[in-house]
Amino acid sequence: MRKILIGLTIIILIVVGFLVYLYANLDTIVKSTIEEAGTRVTQAEVTVDAVKIETTQNTAEIKGLKIGNPAGFYSEQAFALGDISVVIDGSSLTEPVIHVEKVTITAPSIIYEVGDNTSNIATIQRNVESFISRVSGPAGENATRDADDINDEQGGTRVVIDHVYIENGSVAISASFLGGKKLSTSLPSLHLTDIGRDTNGATPAQVAEKVLSAMNSAVINSVSQLNMDGLMQGVGDFGKSLAAPLGALGTAPGSTGADGGNGALKKGSDALGSAMKGLLGGKSD
Repeated sequence: MRKILIGLTIIILIVVGFLVYLYANLDTIVKSTIEEAGTRVTQAEVTVDAVKIETTQNTAEIKGLKIGNPAGFYSEQAFALGDISVVIDGSSLTEPVIHVEKVTITAPSIIYEVGDNTSNIATIQRNVESFISRVSGPAGENATRDADDINDEQGGTRVVIDHVYIENGSVAISASFLGGKKLSTSLPSLHLTDIGRDTNGATPAQVAEKVLSAMNSAVINSVSQLNMDGLMQGVGDFGKSLAAPLGALGTAPGSTGADGGNGALKKGSDALGSAMKGLLGGKSD
């Protein structure tokens, strides 16, 4: 009996020690989880400056969450999500589905980089959708699998989120042919409701897909209102500055002199403007 009691005492001490460690390092553990899971789901580097969890108030703050660019894009990052605050229903923490009352994303900064017939934002969204599809499998495939195994693959605990607010955001457009130029505009405020309510909760990957989809639509709408003609004119002027050296070497192919080269550059600029408008959802001339 004495040996059994000693064994139970050791087990209890180990559990208590683990809980103390978990509590003391909770912020760091959550930060690492966000970075590792986020990178796996988006296929872009995800970093977080800091996480602060107030267990007595059922709130969390995430500062400096950045989502880098997927392969083939070269701007600083795709998303810098500013400050994220989360309010949780504490009574649901031991339930299979956690109830999140509110998520507020304040001052997100988005760089919309145009690539080959796509954008960095659309590519990240497709990566997230692909991840969800891959771990879920074809319809019915997971019917005989353990629910916890599927849940672990998709990113852990399921959640229902009452409200997601995205406020005071900005978006800038970037493309390699703009010579480092960017054109910026504000992002309209967004309000998403009842995420996961109709599906008995959503995985973190599914939440990310919902939020990214809404932000992608808002970004396209905002960018399509930009003065693309003005930006393309700037590119045209930059191109004209390169025409003189070409003139010194001879006429450009298909032109009859410096004026012909400038005319070709203008036509190229106009074509780029039309292509940009089409890609971003705007009207081309």
